[in-house]
Amino acid sequence: MTDSGSDPAPGPETVAARWTRLNGRPAGFDYMRLVLATLVLLAHSYQVTYGTEASFALWHGPAGLGLQMILPMFFSLSGFLVCGSLERTPNLRKFLTLRIIRIYPALCVEVFVSGVLIGPLVTVLPVGDYFSSHVFYEYWFNTVGYIHYILPGVFQDNPFQNVVNASLWTVPYELECYAALSLLVLIGFRRSLVISAIMFAACTVVVIGVLQYTGDTGIRPGGTYGRVLVLCFLAGTLLFRMRDHLPYSAPFAMAAAVLGMVLLRLEYLYCIAPLFVAYLTVWLGMLNPRRSIVISSGDYSYGIYLYAGPIQQSVVWALGPANSFLANAALSIPITAAFAMLSWHLVEKPFLKVKRYLVR
Repeated sequence: MTDSGSDPAPGPETVAARWTRLNGRPAGFDYMRLVLATLVLLAHSYQVTYGTEASFALWHGPAGLGLQMILPMFFSLSGFLVCGSLERTPNLRKFLTLRIIRIYPALCVEVFVSGVLIGPLVTVLPVGDYFSSHVFYEYWFNTVGYIHYILPGVFQDNPFQNVVNASLWTVPYELECYAALSLLVLIGFRRSLVISAIMFAACTVVVIGVLQYTGDTGIRPGGTYGRVLVLCFLAGTLLFRMRDHLPYSAPFAMAAAVLGMVLLRLEYLYCIAPLFVAYLTVWLGMLNPRRSIVISSGDYSYGIYLYAGPIQQSVVWALGPANSFLANAALSIPITAAFAMLSWHLVEKPFLKVKRYLVR
């Protein structure tokens, strides 16, 4: 691994100084996206192979300390980089259009692949009954963030019954992230660091209040409370705003890792974890190892995240009850990687070319 750029100035380096020294393109974020997406796939391999109860036991055992960090780090990473994009594209309407271009086309294609290509092959129903079922048509609500997990007669005998793509549960919260950031920008998020910090604190208080009012502890089998992910996204945006004053420190990152893992396990206190999770994420992302051929050729993380679920369930369906977690992962990873590469080169990258015209 090599670190590009000139030697830093004496004294503690800030995140902003390192960001500038690396021309705003540290490779750590590219590797993190790919690693985190793959870890989601591995965690779901266990779930689809052994079922919900086994997955619940895994997440609430010792392994859960690390697993519970995956999605919060994913959202923190997104918040940090998206805030940078927002500064480069201060027009909010144009910024939101760019985000839609990044998310929406690939999501629509994945829903099509699951519903029209995979579903008819694995359903226990006659093909005519499959396509005439209202459940089939309701599945298309996934394209607008209204999540449906079931296709008619699909994966109903799998250990993780009926669920086509569990990963889609985060899509509404991702849309909520952009809605929340847009609202904060409109009421002054970019005016000063003090206002930015106050707004983030207010969002945290609101989430805690909602949890207490509803009596919802937020504990989920195999995942965390959705709006904690939104707080992680907003924490990432806040750290980008604070980058000029934020030290880039390995000891701080290690402390943040411990605090993040501990707080995410504690009822209600996990709403305080996002800042620590975001700092660890930013520190790792600002590392700058040499880019491999895979990293340089495209961003396959979104495709892995989208396609892993239906592919893993299809592997379980094909292998039958003798399927194992390791066998599922070993087969699912290369198949999912192939779909992710096709998604990037045939869908995501071509649509991103529209970005040039919008920015212009």
